[in-house]
Amino acid sequence: MEQPAHETIAPDEQREAVSGDRMETPNHPDDHNFDQPNGPNGCSPGRGNETPKNPEPEPEPELESSSLLENLPAELRDHILFSMPDLLTLQTLVRASPMMHAQYRSNRNAILGAAVARELDGFLVDAYACAMSRRHAIGKPRTKEKIIAHLDAYRGWMSGSQIDVDAIRPSYVRWLSAFHLDIIKPMAHQYSTWALQNLSRATSPAQDQGTVETPAVPQPDVALSRSEEIRIFQALYRYETYYHLFGFKSLAERQDILHLNEINNNFFGLFNPWEGEAVGCIDIFIRQRYHQIFDDVQDDLHAANPDLDFRDDTKHNEGSIYACTQREDSIDGAVARGLRPTIDVFTTEDRETLVAKVHKYIRPSVLLDDPIRRTLLPAVQAQRRSTHPDARDEAERRKDVMEFAGDAVPPNGPPLGWVLLWNGTYVNIYGEHVPPTVQKWGYVMWDERRWSELEAKTLVLKQWETEPDRIKDIEIFYGWKPSGF
Repeated sequence: MEQPAHETIAPDEQREAVSGDRMETPNHPDDHNFDQPNGPNGCSPGRGNETPKNPEPEPEPELESSSLLENLPAELRDHILFSMPDLLTLQTLVRASPMMHAQYRSNRNAILGAAVARELDGFLVDAYACAMSRRHAIGKPRTKEKIIAHLDAYRGWMSGSQIDVDAIRPSYVRWLSAFHLDIIKPMAHQYSTWALQNLSRATSPAQDQGTVETPAVPQPDVALSRSEEIRIFQALYRYETYYHLFGFKSLAERQDILHLNEINNNFFGLFNPWEGEAVGCIDIFIRQRYHQIFDDVQDDLHAANPDLDFRDDTKHNEGSIYACTQREDSIDGAVARGLRPTIDVFTTEDRETLVAKVHKYIRPSVLLDDPIRRTLLPAVQAQRRSTHPDARDEAERRKDVMEFAGDAVPPNGPPLGWVLLWNGTYVNIYGEHVPPTVQKWGYVMWDERRWSELEAKTLVLKQWETEPDRIKDIEIFYGWKPSGF
C-alpha cells in the first residue's frame, strides 16, 4: 500500500518533544524499540518522538550458550520468533534471551511486522489511522483541511483492501507495537474490568433493605472473547485518533475551527452508530475515573503543598486549581491529552506520585478543545442531520429492521446489546440519547454468550422505564420513540 504524502516526519519533530504546549507526554524513541526494557507502569523512558536514522542495527556477534533453544540453527530460531502467538510473548522472549534478542534484531522488521499483523488483525486499519493522525504525521499547523483529508483517507482505508503491514514504514510498525502493549492493552483491561463489574452488579440479586449484611456482588468473568477484544481495541484507537485531531494544542499548532456538527459528521460519520457509541462508552469510563481521582487528590492540589511547583502558571497552576473549582472543564482538558498520560495516571498507586502527576498533566480546556461528550450531545446530532443527512438517517426514518447476526471475528454487524436496546429497529442516534446505565455496562462491547450467562438480556430494554426525559427528547428531535414506550 502506497504511503500518503503526509506521512513525512516534520523536521522540527525533536523540538516539539521539549515544548511546553504538548498535548501528551512525549512519544519516546523507545516506543519504536519494543524489545528494550520499559520504565515504570510499562511506559518507556526517553527524550522525544524521533524516528531513528538507521532503524536496523549492525548484526550482533554470535553468542555462546548452553541453552538448547539458543543453540538451534539460526533458521530455526528465526522460525520460532515468527511463530510467537502475540506481541507480549515475543517481547518476553527477546528480552529474556541474549541470543534470541540478537536473532530478532537481525530480522526485526519482518519478525515484528508479522507479530503486529497477527496481534492487530481485525482492527489494524484503526491502529494505522491512529498512528497517521499523530502531530508529526499529519503535519503542522493542523488545519481543518488536513484533518478532513486525514479522515477522508481513513474512510478509504476502511472501505478499501486490507492494509499490508509490510508496506507500512518500519518505525510506524514499532510505534504500533509499543503503543498497543504499553497503552491500549492496559487501558482495555481497566475498561473491561470496570464495565463488567457494573454489569455484574446490575444482574446480582436485589439487596434486602432490612438486612445487616448485603450479598456480595459476584466477580465478573473478565476473560474476553476475540470479538469483544476487537470492539474494545477499535474503540480505544478511535478515541485516541479523535484527540490527536481535536485535542489540546497550542494555537501555533492548530488553525481553523470545525464546528461540533462538522466533527460529528466527519469523524463519527465514519462509523456505524453502535461503533460511535462504543467510543462514547470509553469516554464515559475515562471521565468517571478522572472524577474519582480528582476527588481523591484535590485537597493536595494547592499552592501551599511544598511538593508541587506552581512557578509556571501557564502550565501547572491554573490546571491544578481548575481541578478543584471547574471540574468538568478540567476533565475536558485532561481527556484531550489522550491515552498516554491517562494510563500513566490511572496506573499510579502511590498517593504522592499521583498528586504530582495530576498536577503535571491537568490543564483547563481551551477554546479549540472539542471533547467527545460535546460532540455527542443531542442538539449536535440533530444539527448534523439538518446539515449533512446520510443514508443511516434514512434507514432510521424507514424503521428498517435491525437483526443480530452473531458475533463474528472481526465483528461485522450490531452487537446484541445494541439490538436489544432499540428492540430490533435501526436507529442512528447514540451518546446522550442513550440511558447512561447501559453505557456504564459497556453494552455494545459484549457477545451474546455473556448476556446469556448473566441472564441480562431483558435488563437492557427495561432501562428506558426510568428515562422519560430521554424518550421525550428523542420524540422532539426525531418524531419517534423507542419501541414499546
